[in-house]
Amino acid sequence: MKILFISCGNADYDGRLRELLKVCNDLGDVSCYSYGSKELFPGHHLFGSDVSYIQFIKNVLKDAGKEDADVIFADNRRATIPAMLLNRRKKAILVQDCRELYDAAQFKELFNKIGCVAEKRCAKKADILICANTFRADYMEKHWGTKRPIVFENVRKLEYDENAMDKAAELIDPYLGDDEIRIVSTYGCSVDRTNDVLVRNINKIEGKVKVFLVGNSGKEDEDTIRRIVKEQNAGDKVVILRQMNQTELKYLISRSHIGVVNYNQKDLNNKYCASGKIYEFIYEGLPVITTTNPPLKKMCEDFGIGESDDEYYKGINKIIGSYDHYKENVGKFIETHDFEDN
Repeated sequence: MKILFISCGNADYDGRLRELLKVCNDLGDVSCYSYGSKELFPGHHLFGSDVSYIQFIKNVLKDAGKEDADVIFADNRRATIPAMLLNRRKKAILVQDCRELYDAAQFKELFNKIGCVAEKRCAKKADILICANTFRADYMEKHWGTKRPIVFENVRKLEYDENAMDKAAELIDPYLGDDEIRIVSTYGCSVDRTNDVLVRNINKIEGKVKVFLVGNSGKEDEDTIRRIVKEQNAGDKVVILRQMNQTELKYLISRSHIGVVNYNQKDLNNKYCASGKIYEFIYEGLPVITTTNPPLKKMCEDFGIGESDDEYYKGINKIIGSYDHYKENVGKFIETHDFEDN
């Protein structure tokens, strides 16, 4: 079976993209068209970050148009337009992954509105429709009028590149102190993700703690976080680091104690979040502190792997106070949720 896989995601950093590709590679012969710098397998066609969306579509139609296809896989909203155009020629089985959940009404920009319209149109045409959790499946079936999507959760593990271990240690080791509780957020200085609340309440966390804010951050957000750090006199408690590759991130998380999984609740996509980050932390053995979004809260309550707290500090203090208990629950979760089963 020949699968043409189309994604505007970046394979260097997009965990769901990599997991979907693993599944597709188990099913047939895959040609993937995505952004990134590192080819994952023969037949992975990469586009640099300087390639515009319009040029991406043109290149996919030109190159993928020459290939046979039994299946065309549209990975997320931006892939739906080239996927539908290709499928006019190929008449293949159309598979669509709706990894996000947006409605056109929430956007002001015409480009985003067009993307939402294209996504819904593709969803109505798709032979197989996929989403990332049951909350989203319920919503799409009820409000979009689609068939019920298959749920493919963002279950994933971080993996080491052994050749990059020394560089990871060189980057991270200088920040690690003795007898400290390390808390990791991989959303950088994002105020939208409420990391400003986390930092503002850092002095309410009991014991010796250090918060790592990892990821690309806008200047305004970073300035906000640095201002709060100064106000709280917390310079020794907060470390701001750039976006990390898998090896660097796994190295840091494996040497930390609590993972932060946080979303706002301003829109459907965030409210009914489908977090892969929570699994990255869990499969490294870390309990999590999350915001109170329904999927995150339910997971914490069902499995006891962490606490949901929009103010962060009460939940973190609770985890620290019974750390072995939460670690044990994380271990039980790992034992009963085999990564490969997903």
